[in-house]
Amino acid sequence: MVELIRCADTHAGTGFLTTGDLLPVLADNGYAQVAYELLVPRTEPSWMYMLDHGATTIWEDWQGVDENGDAHESLNHYSKGAVIRFLRTHTLGLRQAPGSVAWESFEVASVPHPSLTWARGSYAPPQGRIEVGWQADGDDIRISVTASHSTVAKVVFPDGTTETVTDGSYRASRPWCPPGRGRRR
Repeated sequence: MVELIRCADTHAGTGFLTTGDLLPVLADNGYAQVAYELLVPRTEPSWMYMLDHGATTIWEDWQGVDENGDAHESLNHYSKGAVIRFLRTHTLGLRQAPGSVAWESFEVASVPHPSLTWARGSYAPPQGRIEVGWQADGDDIRISVTASHSTVAKVVFPDGTTETVTDGSYRASRPWCPPGRGRRR
């Protein structure tokens, strides 16, 4: 798959039903760098191309609007818009724990990229609002989690250490060495 992506000049070339799975599958199989490389190009076909050409929603067709401003296909489409799932589950790192019902337990396992310095987001499942954020701070990453007292969170840091959060609010820092950059000494 990575070879095909590279042959396409690191641009998405998936079909309608597979676009939403592309970035998570790459990241979950050791290719997070490639997933982020697909996320950020500004040339067509790409999500950033849409934004650079005035999109406020995700278009069905990568070109969406032609040079005359005429729309082609849907300008609010879930297929390519499924990239939002990757931003929540991998960039932010917020996922319902396996076997959990109604988000009674969840995981925060951010997969940050060196080009990003922070991510912040929230989700409102039945158990109550969850807020997650992380920020790169030199060689460390700071992660914060706020959730209902009726939930349990497992925080997985990029260095592999884990913490269980049950008190509703949590903040901690751990070492982070992004790919392609050695730790400062």
